Amino acid sequence: MYHILVAEDEPWIRNSIVEMLIRIGGESLSVSEATNGEEAWALIQEQWPTVLITDIMMPQMDGLSLIQKIHEHGIPMTFIIISGYDNFQYAQKAIRYGISEYLLKPVEMEQLREALHRSEQNMGNLKEINAYMSRFQQLVNALAEMDPQTASRKMSDIIDSVLNLRYMNPAARSNLLRLFKWKLNGMVKELSPGQSVPLLQEEAVDPEIIRYFNNLAMILIMYYTEQNNTNNNQIIKRVCEYIHTQYKRDISLTEMARFASMSISYFSSWFKRCTGRTLVQYIQDVRVDKAKELLIKTQLKNYEIAEQVGFATQPYFIRVFKKSAGVSPNEFRKRMGL
Repeated sequence: MYHILVAEDEPWIRNSIVEMLIRIGGESLSVSEATNGEEAWALIQEQWPTVLITDIMMPQMDGLSLIQKIHEHGIPMTFIIISGYDNFQYAQKAIRYGISEYLLKPVEMEQLREALHRSEQNMGNLKEINAYMSRFQQLVNALAEMDPQTASRKMSDIIDSVLNLRYMNPAARSNLLRLFKWKLNGMVKELSPGQSVPLLQEEAVDPEIIRYFNNLAMILIMYYTEQNNTNNNQIIKRVCEYIHTQYKRDISLTEMARFASMSISYFSSWFKRCTGRTLVQYIQDVRVDKAKELLIKTQLKNYEIAEQVGFATQPYFIRVFKKSAGVSPNEFRKRMGL
């Protein structure tokens, strides 16, 4: 399985692409969404997708600027650009970043299928690298709940497995250590701006590298311990209450970060740490719960319920409902004796 991030500011286009991807890939891929370039950049640092499908013209940060930023940070990824403009200048810039997949709107499923297939063929060892990144991110997400000894052991295991790539894939080893360092340093600077960050010397040997990453993990654990003594519960309660009143709308990560007075990247990781779900997953679960109520209390048809709870299309609603509830909406009604 690999992960795809879709960055598109038009809700109906974004929902359509997500739905097509699910139909194309089924269980072989997972999909997340961003409504602009800034959101996409924040999610990239949390989810480490293998493929980015992005519009060019978006608010906050356009698609090409997003891809440029990804290149500057050396994050391994393949790209598919979608655009409403058959513009040679855009195509030229895309070629500069090694992007060969350039689809014009409206995107048709067969075009998307073919572009995805070609992208898969060009992935090389991307899946292996992203598997390491996902494993690392899972540990980072869990640090707030870990005791120092467990965190140190798990961090040491991951870093050691990367260090052992020196003979099989030295380039991947170097890139992964650089990305791990960049990720943790960024978190420390954002969460605790006054905190001094330990240095890692270029000539550091393996035990020193492991110690370096463990020190960064301990700094984060100390921060989370202090944070748990603040009004964290009140903030997440307000955020969740807001979602429960606004779930019918297209609620964006940008909107919720602003509501909580946080940066997009911090809100994304903080919300998942507090709820165990991404913002999109949480909103979908709220919508499914509301749909269950309507299925029990009304005679509304599926397409009417989908519209009332905020899903763009009936097929997408049925797919999300079945994934969450384990049965289709119609089967759910039957099991309720309705």
